[in-house]
Amino acid sequence: MRAEQVQAFIDVTEHGSFAAAARHTGLKRSTLSAAVNALEDSLGVALFERSGNSLTLTAVGDSVLPDCYRLLTSASRIKKHCHQHLQGVESQLCIARDDALPEVFWRQVMHDLKQQFPLTAISVYLVPPQEHNQFVQRQTVDIAFGLYTAEGIDTNAANLAPVSMRLVAAPHHPLSRLPSVNRDDLAQYTQVCLTHVQDDKLISEALFSGNYLGLTMFEVIRDAVINATGWALLPYPLVKGALDAGTLCTLTHDLALDSHYYRYVESDNRGVVATALLNKVAHFLASQN
Repeated sequence: MRAEQVQAFIDVTEHGSFAAAARHTGLKRSTLSAAVNALEDSLGVALFERSGNSLTLTAVGDSVLPDCYRLLTSASRIKKHCHQHLQGVESQLCIARDDALPEVFWRQVMHDLKQQFPLTAISVYLVPPQEHNQFVQRQTVDIAFGLYTAEGIDTNAANLAPVSMRLVAAPHHPLSRLPSVNRDDLAQYTQVCLTHVQDDKLISEALFSGNYLGLTMFEVIRDAVINATGWALLPYPLVKGALDAGTLCTLTHDLALDSHYYRYVESDNRGVVATALLNKVAHFLASQN
């Protein structure tokens, strides 16, 4: 029993006759007939009842049809797995990332990767960038993406692009009524900032005072600021939609703030899928500048 024989059986079944199947597949009628006859000989049963030009499935033909579909699906998967292996495509890719870039972007990227590499199993772990290097070193993940300050860049991280940052607050927050804000203005109100684990302690990235609310995700920080819980320094790609919608305001200032970069940390052997992902992230960042 060969896969092309099973395919011929399915084609004839779906189109109702050898002639119709030949027209739709582009194969000769005699080729399809020979393939089905060979399959019947191999199985030792008749799959069709033939009466002139009329074909109907026999009882056994009808009963094996679902398994024939399954067999072809399995055969196709085997071929794709082997082809991916020869092309250097990973069978599994584990990713760590923060949420400095919009979720709508990440959803589309994951969709595109699965369409392009359907047999690669992909896992994504959401974690602050300060913890990325340890995940890569322990080989928990293959590649990690995150937002770093220039001072906070890990020596193992590679640069993708600078990221513009915005001081933001809700439109009805007192800071939004000021023509310009300074350090003292900001220190009077709660900063909503990023928190991460360091040496088994929670460390918060507050800028000017101890008056802060530390959260582990940029999106949660953004939503807290929209709710007027406090102000925050957030990446522009993440808050652009809220600024355009008027649910956040940019605070005018002349403060010297740290530069921020979107960077990645990776294991030694980057594969085809990881390279495709890296290119998609780089392309999106380039479109934001």
